[in-house]
Formats: sequence, C-alpha cells, structure tokens
Amino acid sequence: MNFIIDNVFEMLSEGVRNRKDEFHTLVFSNIENNRPVSRYVVLRDFDREKRILTFNTDRRSPKVRSIELNPFTNCLFYHSFNKTQLRISTESNILNDNEIVDDIWKNTPLTSRKCYLTKYGPSAEIDFCDDGIAEHLAGRIPSLDESENGRKNFVVIQNTILEIDWLYLSSKGHQRAKFKFSKEAVTSKWLAP
Repeated sequence: MNFIIDNVFEMLSEGVRNRKDEFHTLVFSNIENNRPVSRYVVLRDFDREKRILTFNTDRRSPKVRSIELNPFTNCLFYHSFNKTQLRISTESNILNDNEIVDDIWKNTPLTSRKCYLTKYGPSAEIDFCDDGIAEHLAGRIPSLDESENGRKNFVVIQNTILEIDWLYLSSKGHQRAKFKFSKEAVTSKWLAP
C-alpha cells in the first residue's frame, strides 16, 4: 500500500506547485463553539517528511482561537480528474512570530498581502458591506512598504497529518484505505468504500 501514500503525497505536492490543480485548495474543518465549521483555504506548503500541510490566515480569524482551544482538525481534498478524495485528520499548530513566518511573509505576493490590511478581523460583524481596505488602496495592489502593515495580522497554520482516509472512485470498483501515522511507523488497512 506504500504506492498509495507515495501517490497521495505527490498529489499534495502538486497542489502546492500548481495553483490550477484541484488539490491547491482544501476544505479545512475545526470546532468553534462546540460546532464543526468548515471553509476553503489555499494549500501553501506540504512537508512530505514531517507530513505537514500549511496554509496562511489572519490571526484575528475565529479559527485561530478555536485551534488554540482544540488543535484537532480535518483537511478535506477532492480531485475530480483523479477521482480521489482525501479526508485527513490533523493536529494544527499556529505559528505567528518567528523566522519561519517572517520568511513566508517575505515570499507572499503583494496581491495576497493586501488581504491582511483590512481593518476588520474575519467574521467581524459590521454595519454595512465593506471589505475594510483603506480607500487609498481601493482597486490597486499595495506597495511593499504599505503591505508591511499587514504582517501583524499574518499567521501560518501547520497541520500535522495523523490519519489519511483515501478513497478512489472508479467504474471498475471503488477502493478505500486508511493510513495512521506515528513517529515509529505507518499502519494501513483496507476499508469498504
């Protein structure tokens, strides 16, 4: 079954490299106020050796506080061309003020940095429809200097893979397997699709 994990890891790596690949975005789920909450995020990095999926977010987002309270999360991927679904159980960790985050910030395009310049935290209730971006930035990309104001709102979420539930859909017969990861080994078993 190692060939399945090798293929899964290659598909995740392709999702990082290719913004048009269906694994470039994923549904991230966590628990907020004792309820499951899901949203799409962009896969920014995958460390194959450490089994870490990474995405960026605004530190003011409710998911950040929720992860602090309960780090057990889930990442859902579906690739329609490859007919593959991945339900990945993860343990999430928030990185905010260290060299890793500074390096990621330095390599974040100005168009993406603009998202962190909003005066509102994500999900904040507001009195009228407004994206919170200052008027002088409306309709344009901020300069490097202007974008630096967003660094204080920028965090990185690293999600260590604990389990992968792999499902392959085929007219010749569906296939499904579960992989559990520990420091010592990977265990696997077939599941009914």
